[in-house]
Amino acid sequence: MESPDVDIMSIVLNLTTTASAETQKATVEKYMTQDVEFRHPVCLIPRGRNSRDTVLKVFQWYRILSPTVDLKVNSVVFDQEREQIYLDLVQWFKLFFLPVDPVPARLITRLELRKVENKYYISKQEDFYHPVDFTKLLFPPLAPLVSLWLVISGVFSFWAATVGQSLGYWATTSCDPADKNGVYHQDLYN
Repeated sequence: MESPDVDIMSIVLNLTTTASAETQKATVEKYMTQDVEFRHPVCLIPRGRNSRDTVLKVFQWYRILSPTVDLKVNSVVFDQEREQIYLDLVQWFKLFFLPVDPVPARLITRLELRKVENKYYISKQEDFYHPVDFTKLLFPPLAPLVSLWLVISGVFSFWAATVGQSLGYWATTSCDPADKNGVYHQDLYN
């Protein structure tokens, strides 16, 4: 990539939504390093010699599982100094054997880049899904149960903290070092 913030949109679409296995393979080979690392909630391909070939097989397997994938790129942030790209995406992925319609699942993807001769290559991809959104991808009818579990966990955390603080653990005092705007003026490093 010469302009990662511009080029990445078509690269991501060619990796995930193209109707051509050849286009997908050519995209992986052109834009990923041979030792690319891939981190996803259901698999990990460690960085290694020719790990790109394994990453390609993972992308191919995903297309076998979901022959039609739709993807919307909400935003792209290119951190040139750190050589990273962050993508806010919505994906419609449906396992071919489930009798349900695909539902949107949001994810954040972080790409680490490596610059070689004024071109950037993807050296690591990490995909982050909220548990509810990930459940929507795998088995949408379970998503409400996962949401309920997370709400119950939040309520439990509230009450557990309340009890813990009444026993003197991690309790706040009435003295607040923040000014009226909520800004802290204490030097954290001295």
